[in-house]
Amino acid sequence: MSRNSTIALIGILTVLTPFSGLPVAMRTLFTVAFGAAVASIGLSQRAAEMRAREAAAQAASAAPTVSAASAEELTAPTSISPM
Repeated sequence: MSRNSTIALIGILTVLTPFSGLPVAMRTLFTVAFGAAVASIGLSQRAAEMRAREAAAQAASAAPTVSAASAEELTAPTSISPM
């Protein structure tokens, strides 16, 4: 189950908790547990996005660049002189 699906399911359970007929203490416990689950999944998602962003930045900085000297070597000569 993906994180987004889990968040949606926890949201539905949170909405249904007050109407469950459980004692107040149990409803409070479930509400706190669902809130903690949402917070932990959110933090996990944020950490995964930060790791992906850092990996992309490192890959971009590690990519070889063409220097001015090698760019001149790659250009074709503008005139050809006979021997």
